Amino acid sequence: MLLLGHAHCAHERQDLLRNDQHGSLKLHELEPAALQALHELVSLVHNHLKINDQDPAVLSTSTNDHGVCMKDACYEVAKSDLHLLKGDPIAKILWTLNANTLQNVLLAMAHNFRRTLEVLILHLLSPVGAEVLTRKFDEMDQLTSQESRKKFYQVFYSAFDDQLAAMDAILNGKESFALQAFKDVLDKYLGVNSDMLKPSSR
Repeated sequence: MLLLGHAHCAHERQDLLRNDQHGSLKLHELEPAALQALHELVSLVHNHLKINDQDPAVLSTSTNDHGVCMKDACYEVAKSDLHLLKGDPIAKILWTLNANTLQNVLLAMAHNFRRTLEVLILHLLSPVGAEVLTRKFDEMDQLTSQESRKKFYQVFYSAFDDQLAAMDAILNGKESFALQAFKDVLDKYLGVNSDMLKPSSR
């Protein structure tokens, strides 16, 4: 089992390096699992924005597209808990993909579905999703060189008109997840109601 694990990591590392060498990833180059995940993510975003009657590819690849009404993009998260992935389809998709496949999906979105990626990260990514995404980023970082990591993040964040807003959305979501996890620990193991810790308004 240990040898298989090392072989799997080596295979992922080779795939990630190969992706970096190719640069722009074409949709027809994606493996079936990546294509399926890409389709599901794009569908989730566009179904939520109620633009199913239009061509998602055209809307998403246009850098001057103003047809995506971001103010209508809202996503309710019941609880920030990895055990509740079934109630968070985006987080579930991210969680089930290995580092190489997810990198392929994100690169494909950055190159072909920029507006969809922007809405996904800025408006539909829950705290659970942000936690999962950053964990996957950590896995990618362990499998690639510093130069490869730099190139990947450059391509990924270049899809956003406001790169700082994208970074903030991910980091704020991760922080919200950590805060909720802390509150859950206080409540479950110490019997402390987190509301009691709030400073008094008096």
